[in-house]
Amino acid sequence: MERAIQGAGAPMKFASIAHLPGLQAGAAAADIRAAQQLLCIDFPKDYVELLAFSNGAVLEGLQLYPAEDLPERNKTFEIASYLPSHLLIGDDGGGTGILVSLIDGTIRSSGLGDLNPDDLRLVAPSLQAWIEAGCGLQ
Repeated sequence: MERAIQGAGAPMKFASIAHLPGLQAGAAAADIRAAQQLLCIDFPKDYVELLAFSNGAVLEGLQLYPAEDLPERNKTFEIASYLPSHLLIGDDGGGTGILVSLIDGTIRSSGLGDLNPDDLRLVAPSLQAWIEAGCGLQ
Protein backbone atom coordinates (compact mmCIF):
# COMPACT_ATOMS: atom_id res chain seq x y z
CA MET A 1 0.00 0.00 0.00
CA GLU A 2 1.31 3.44 -0.87
CA ARG A 3 -0.47 5.93 1.37
CA ALA A 4 -0.43 5.17 5.08
CA ILE A 5 -3.12 6.31 7.49
CA GLN A 6 -3.48 6.92 11.17
CA GLY A 7 -5.16 4.02 12.97
CA ALA A 8 -8.06 4.33 15.35
CA GLY A 9 -8.08 3.36 19.00
CA ALA A 10 -11.12 1.67 20.56
CA PRO A 11 -13.44 -0.56 18.52
CA MET A 12 -16.25 1.25 16.74
CA LYS A 13 -19.75 1.35 18.24
CA PHE A 14 -22.72 1.19 15.87
CA ALA A 15 -25.70 1.23 18.25
CA SER A 16 -26.76 4.71 17.16
CA ILE A 17 -27.24 3.60 13.53
CA ALA A 18 -28.00 -0.13 13.89
CA HIS A 19 -31.76 0.56 13.66
CA LEU A 20 -31.58 2.61 10.45
CA PRO A 21 -33.16 1.20 7.31
CA GLY A 22 -30.82 1.07 4.35
CA LEU A 23 -27.91 -0.68 6.04
CA GLN A 24 -26.44 -3.63 4.15
CA ALA A 25 -24.81 -6.87 5.19
CA GLY A 26 -21.18 -6.36 6.16
CA ALA A 27 -18.40 -6.60 3.59
CA ALA A 28 -16.15 -9.63 3.47
CA ALA A 29 -12.58 -8.99 4.55
CA ALA A 30 -11.40 -10.06 1.07
CA ASP A 31 -13.59 -7.40 -0.58
CA ILE A 32 -12.22 -4.70 1.71
CA ARG A 33 -8.63 -5.79 1.01
CA ALA A 34 -9.33 -5.81 -2.74
CA ALA A 35 -10.62 -2.22 -2.61
CA GLN A 36 -7.56 -1.12 -0.63
CA GLN A 37 -5.25 -2.80 -3.12
CA LEU A 38 -6.96 -1.21 -6.13
CA LEU A 39 -6.69 2.22 -4.49
CA CYS A 40 -3.15 1.59 -3.18
CA ILE A 41 -4.07 2.72 0.33
CA ASP A 42 -4.83 1.21 3.71
CA PHE A 43 -8.24 2.31 4.96
CA PRO A 44 -8.49 3.71 8.47
CA LYS A 45 -9.19 0.93 10.97
CA ASP A 46 -12.52 2.44 12.00
CA TYR A 47 -13.65 2.67 8.37
CA VAL A 48 -12.77 -1.01 7.85
CA GLU A 49 -14.95 -1.75 10.88
CA LEU A 50 -17.82 0.27 9.38
CA LEU A 51 -17.57 -1.66 6.08
CA ALA A 52 -17.55 -4.95 8.01
CA PHE A 53 -20.69 -3.79 9.85
CA SER A 54 -22.52 -2.47 6.77
CA ASN A 55 -21.08 -2.70 3.28
CA GLY A 56 -22.48 0.60 2.13
CA ALA A 57 -25.83 2.07 3.04
CA VAL A 58 -28.61 4.15 1.58
CA LEU A 59 -29.58 6.49 4.37
CA GLU A 60 -31.94 9.44 4.21
CA GLY A 61 -30.14 11.92 1.97
CA LEU A 62 -26.86 10.01 1.88
CA GLN A 63 -25.35 6.99 0.16
CA LEU A 64 -22.32 5.27 1.65
CA TYR A 65 -20.47 3.30 -1.01
CA PRO A 66 -19.93 -0.44 -0.67
CA ALA A 67 -16.31 -1.64 -0.72
CA GLU A 68 -16.56 -2.82 -4.32
CA ASP A 69 -17.59 0.68 -5.51
CA LEU A 70 -14.88 2.63 -3.67
CA PRO A 71 -12.14 2.23 -6.32
CA GLU A 72 -14.41 3.35 -9.16
CA ARG A 73 -15.89 6.31 -7.24
CA ASN A 74 -12.48 7.55 -6.08
CA LYS A 75 -10.98 7.16 -9.57
CA THR A 76 -13.96 8.82 -11.28
CA PHE A 77 -13.63 11.90 -9.09
CA GLU A 78 -9.80 11.78 -9.14
CA ILE A 79 -9.61 11.94 -5.35
CA ALA A 80 -5.97 10.76 -5.30
CA SER A 81 -5.03 13.72 -7.54
CA TYR A 82 -7.04 16.48 -5.87
CA LEU A 83 -7.36 15.28 -2.26
CA PRO A 84 -4.63 12.64 -1.85
CA SER A 85 -5.00 12.50 1.92
CA HIS A 86 -8.71 11.60 1.72
CA LEU A 87 -10.96 8.72 0.73
CA LEU A 88 -14.38 9.38 -0.82
CA ILE A 89 -16.81 7.13 1.06
CA GLY A 90 -20.20 8.41 -0.09
CA ASP A 91 -22.31 11.27 -1.42
CA ASP A 92 -25.61 13.03 -0.95
CA GLY A 93 -26.88 12.40 -4.50
CA GLY A 94 -26.71 16.13 -5.21
CA GLY A 95 -23.02 16.67 -5.86
CA THR A 96 -21.61 16.71 -2.34
CA GLY A 97 -19.14 14.00 -1.39
CA ILE A 98 -18.39 12.65 2.06
CA LEU A 99 -14.73 11.93 2.71
CA VAL A 100 -12.61 10.50 5.50
CA SER A 101 -9.17 11.98 6.11
CA LEU A 102 -6.40 9.40 5.89
CA ILE A 103 -4.29 11.61 8.17
CA ASP A 104 -6.48 12.45 11.14
CA GLY A 105 -9.72 10.48 10.58
CA THR A 106 -11.93 13.55 10.37
CA ILE A 107 -15.07 13.38 8.24
CA ARG A 108 -15.35 16.14 5.67
CA SER A 109 -17.63 17.12 2.82
CA SER A 110 -16.87 18.76 -0.50
CA GLY A 111 -18.56 19.58 -3.75
CA LEU A 112 -17.52 16.87 -6.19
CA GLY A 113 -17.30 19.27 -9.11
CA ASP A 114 -14.48 21.34 -7.57
CA LEU A 115 -12.29 19.34 -5.21
CA ASN A 116 -10.26 22.10 -3.63
CA PRO A 117 -8.62 21.23 -0.28
CA ASP A 118 -9.40 24.76 0.94
CA ASP A 119 -13.13 24.11 0.43
CA LEU A 120 -13.36 20.95 2.55
CA ARG A 121 -15.96 21.37 5.29
CA LEU A 122 -15.54 19.61 8.62
CA VAL A 123 -18.55 17.37 9.27
CA ALA A 124 -17.28 15.47 12.33
CA PRO A 125 -14.00 15.08 14.22
CA SER A 126 -14.05 11.29 13.75
CA LEU A 127 -15.98 8.50 12.08
CA GLN A 128 -17.32 7.45 15.49
CA ALA A 129 -18.59 10.98 16.21
CA TRP A 130 -20.20 11.11 12.77
CA ILE A 131 -21.96 7.78 13.35
CA GLU A 132 -23.14 8.86 16.81
CA ALA A 133 -24.60 12.02 15.21
CA GLY A 134 -26.58 9.90 12.72
CA CYS A 135 -24.33 10.15 9.63
CA GLY A 136 -25.65 13.48 8.40
CA LEU A 137 -23.87 16.26 6.53
CA GLN A 138 -25.01 18.97 8.95
